[in-house]
Amino acid sequence: MWPFRSAALPAATGRSPSWRHLGCRPTRLGMGVLAVAALLWLAGVNYQVNLAYAAAFWLTAFMGVAVLMNMRQLLGMQIDVAMPQEVFAGGQALLQLSVPDNVRTRWLWLANEDEYLDRPSESAVWQPWQVRSGGADVFAWRIAAVRRGYLRVPPLRTAAVAPFGLTMVQCVWHWPSDAVVYPAPIAHEWPPQAAAAAAGGYGRPWPDDGDWAYLQPHQAGTPWQHVAWKSYAKTGELSDKKFEHPVAGAPQMVLSYLDYPADTPQQRLAGLLCHRVLAAERHGAVYTLHLPDTLIEPQAGQREKCLTALALW
Repeated sequence: MWPFRSAALPAATGRSPSWRHLGCRPTRLGMGVLAVAALLWLAGVNYQVNLAYAAAFWLTAFMGVAVLMNMRQLLGMQIDVAMPQEVFAGGQALLQLSVPDNVRTRWLWLANEDEYLDRPSESAVWQPWQVRSGGADVFAWRIAAVRRGYLRVPPLRTAAVAPFGLTMVQCVWHWPSDAVVYPAPIAHEWPPQAAAAAAGGYGRPWPDDGDWAYLQPHQAGTPWQHVAWKSYAKTGELSDKKFEHPVAGAPQMVLSYLDYPADTPQQRLAGLLCHRVLAAERHGAVYTLHLPDTLIEPQAGQREKCLTALALW
């Protein structure tokens, strides 16, 4: 680690940064202190004033202590990230950052590394985050979900100037992502053959808020619309609504990529089929998703499996 390091830093991948991940540079205040120390040293040399020597060395030593204390803001800190449960292409993914093992208050500044490299001199790319001891503070980090597939989480640049504001220490974090961005649904008129298959109506209307059968403890991956928010407001505990199974004998539909012209781009096909999957789920229809070499029949968690298959197709 050198005090005047270039903007490019090796990323700390999902763990606490070490010395080699840190970059440090003086702030304007720190540059002023260094300039004063240099002038005092020159005065001591030219005029043999011991007091000037003492003041120069004291300021230099204080600057060294400030650098070490500044680095302690990031050294050994572990930032955990919670990936979004559901995001569609073209939207924003909401990531939850936390420091669960934090034992002291830290004042941090966060910036999307992509935006920082594009506009390094703009202060608008930085967002403040006060992390108190106990790890209860959560930072909501919004990133753009541009394309379907695995979510690309850009590196996160973290900076701190505490406790004296004389230097700024920075490091770059990177987290591998297994979150999936679903295709953006494309509203459209259903193909004639698909419309004919659905002419008999859906299995049953989508239940409203009072049609769930019972509540069960919240499970990760459950769609937010299935969470019992009224119960959460009363008890403070998350619960999932358990709906009745579709009515036996309800008409089944096959949502197939073959319903569309052969020259339809794959990216558009994913959006078209995503729209039909969501529509079928809203209406409680019994359906099967047909993709090349993939057939997802009615089963538990079918919605997530279908959307994931469309995202990674």
